[in-house]
Formats: sequence, structure tokens, C-alpha cells
Amino acid sequence: MRREVWASRIGLVLAAAGNAIGLGNLLRFPSKVALYGGGAFMLPYFLALFFMGIPLMFLEWVIGAYGGVKGRGSMVGIFGAMFKESNVARIIGSLGVVIPLLICCYYIYIESWTLGFAWMSLFGELPKPLVTKGLEESLEPFLNFLRDYLRPSFWALFFLGITLAFNAFVLLLGIRKGIEKTAIIGIPLLIGMGVFLAILSLSLKGGRGVEGLLFIFKADLSKLADPQVWIEATGQIFFTLSLGMGCMAAYASYIRKKEAVLKAALQTTMLNEVVEIGLGATIAIPAAFAMFGASSVQKLAQEGTFRIGFMSMPAILLSLPLGNVVAFMWFLLLFLAALTSSLALAQPVIAFFEEERGWPHRKAVLATIILISIGGALSAFVPSFIDELDFWIGTLFLVIFALVETVAFVFILLPKDRNVIVSLSENFNINITRRMSFFYIIPTAILTALLYQWIIANPILSLTKLTWNLLITRLFIIFVILIFSILSLKVKRNYFM
Repeated sequence: MRREVWASRIGLVLAAAGNAIGLGNLLRFPSKVALYGGGAFMLPYFLALFFMGIPLMFLEWVIGAYGGVKGRGSMVGIFGAMFKESNVARIIGSLGVVIPLLICCYYIYIESWTLGFAWMSLFGELPKPLVTKGLEESLEPFLNFLRDYLRPSFWALFFLGITLAFNAFVLLLGIRKGIEKTAIIGIPLLIGMGVFLAILSLSLKGGRGVEGLLFIFKADLSKLADPQVWIEATGQIFFTLSLGMGCMAAYASYIRKKEAVLKAALQTTMLNEVVEIGLGATIAIPAAFAMFGASSVQKLAQEGTFRIGFMSMPAILLSLPLGNVVAFMWFLLLFLAALTSSLALAQPVIAFFEEERGWPHRKAVLATIILISIGGALSAFVPSFIDELDFWIGTLFLVIFALVETVAFVFILLPKDRNVIVSLSENFNINITRRMSFFYIIPTAILTALLYQWIIANPILSLTKLTWNLLITRLFIIFVILIFSILSLKVKRNYFM
């Protein structure tokens, strides 16, 4: 079976950027900046971007392009090609399928909130805003509404079903007709709405939003002495660039022959950063600053991204003229960001079923959607399922897998197929700076983050706590890992382009 390839460079870059651009850019990033020292946060952020983010992005794209040469799009197949189809290597590579699948299991549910709230904004179903009062009084109607919605309500499950169906529809169309066309339409629309909302936010209350933007980036240099700031900045780079998930490698495997791999990787990174810094920092926090003041911004940042996205922003936007339409744009913006990410999270799983199990595309997509649906239902009905899954998979496993990718690339793939790698990398020579980044900086930073998360931020002893909901979540994780480990065992079949 001949593998699909991206129809155009612009489609490839927009789809890959859509993979990276998500809720983390628009909600998580401004919260972290406001919470961890403003402009001071940006120093470790840019250091992590240049010395870890970009090298890891290059690495994932080259690994993915290498997989494409071998006719493989999932990390199971790519690791198999690296290690002469060793079952141990294939099982390790299965983490690059399990991680995006499990992230998608809870991400799809959050994505469905954005669609549901967009619909309810447009048709006047959200609470009436009370922004003339203090922060807590203004947000209380939206807090109660969100709690009722996530009980879960009929509408929460209805929009989860619609979101799953829409993802399935796009994925069934394939790489070119589905994912690429969605990105070509969705990403420019996302940026256009984002620019409009950014201008609106900065102009609120006679331009007080600009003060909010300055407040975000005001540097509190004392924060640089706090290790948590460095860990959070590093984690944001992982999160925003979708590193350690296997998604970028999967997308890169569909690149056309003679396409400039590293150029596409760099363009993807830069577009993601433009959205994150240019739009993420200029919408939610400046709007909250203009309406509620500086102290409220810190409080909102401490209380998390959902409070900003689903309570403070609708409270602010619905108070404006044509507020229903503006709030609809905000939630549609979030939906498009989440949609392009969920499509990317599903693709490594589809590639695995197609190429490693020999399933037809329709069967592979339906199997993937069924698995995601189970996870989405658990996210809706099991308390703390999202938080627990986010810690294990979205925080811990993706960092571990990024370390595995780095070691495999530097010590196995590069010595074994150096000519192929150099060819894929546009004759990109690994000079001293890049060698130091690959050999020392990336592994050291990843190991430090791991140790910090396990020993300080999330003490190992706390993992001994076991309630029924935590048991269900951990059993689900173990079940999925075991299933894909078994399915990853070598199946005799021919691979060809």
C-alpha cells in the first residue's frame, strides 16, 4: 500500500503547527508567565527553546523523515527499523503510540467543552455577566454553570459525541484531504480571530489591556532563583512544541521526498512561537487585567487555565456589545486550536494500526476513535481522571520518551545511518554547539526535570494513595500500555513506499 504524503509545504507546516498550537498556547502560557515572574520567566523559556526545544524538534522531524523512508509513521515501526525489528525496541517505541493516545483521551473531552461553550455563547445559553462586581462575584455564575455542565450534563456528553464524530470524519479523509485541508482552513482562521481578540483585549477600558500586557512581562528577577520557574519554563516548551509524544515524527514521516526537513521543522517552531507569544500573551490576561485589576490576574493564574478560559473570558466578553458573537469567537478559537492538536494526537495510533498491523485505513481510524471514546467517557465520569492522566502521561511519560528518543538518535541512529540522516538533514553537520546540546544539555535538563517532578513537586510517597477513581485511572493506563506492547510484537509483513 502506497503511503500518503503532504500535498504542499504550506499544508505540511500549517498541519505541524496545528499539532503544536493548542490550548497550552492560549491558556497555559500566559498563566505561567503571570505566575512565574513575568519577563523573568521568558529567560529560562527562551533558553529552553533554543537549547532543548529546537534541537528536539529537529531530532523528531529527522527521526520521522527517516521513518518515512522506511515506510513507517509510528514510533513502533521507526524503532523497529532502527534496531533490526527487535521486539524490545518495538515495545519501547510503543510509548510513542500510547502517549498521544492517552493524552487524546482527556484532551478530546476538554476540546468538546470549547465546542459546547461556543454553541451556547452564540445562542445566549451562558450566564449573564456581572463584571461590575468583584472578581469572585463576577465569576460565580460561570463557576456554577461549569460545574453543572461537567456533572456531566447531557450537553457535555452530547458535545463530546459531536467532537468525536468530527475528529473521526476528518481522520477518515486521510492526510491530504482531511488533516491538511483542515489545517489550511483552520490555522489562518485561528490566527485571524486571535488577532481580532488580541486587539479587542488590549483596547478594553480605554487601553488598560496594554497595561495588562506590560504587567505580564514585567520582570521579577528574584524569581530566577526559584527552581520551579526553570522547571515550568522547560515544561512549557515540551508542552507547546508537542515534544516526546511521537506526533511530530508521525507527521514528518509523510513528508515529500527532497522536502527540506529541518526548514519545515524550524518554520513550524517559529509559527507556534508567534501564536504563543503574539496571541497567547495578548488575549486572556490583558483582558482580565483591564476588567478586574492586577491582583485578580495573579489570582486567576494561580487557580489555573480552566478558570481563565471558561469563566473569566466569557464573563468579560459577554459584557461587551455583541458579546455573544465575541464570546463565540473566543471559544471557536479554542476549539480550532484543540482540534488541530487532537487530530495530530490520533495520527500516530492510526499509523500504527495501518503499518504494523496491516489494517485498512477505515478500520484503523474507527479503532482509534473507539479507544479515544472510552478515554473521553472516563474523563467525563471518573473524578480526577484528567488530572491523574495528565500527571502520568502529559508530565512524566513524555519527558521519559523524549530522553529515549535523544539517546536512540545520538547513540544508535546517527552512527548506524549517518549518511541517510545527513541527507535528510540537508547536509546539516552536527557542530560542537549542537553536539553539546544533544549529548549533554538535553539529557541533563530532562533528567533534572524528572527528578524534580518525582522528588519535590510530586513526592513518590503520595503515589501510594489509592482511591477508587485513581485505581481506575492507573488500571486504564496499565491496560493500554500492555495492549500496545503486545500488539507491537513483530508481525511478518512487507513494507514499501
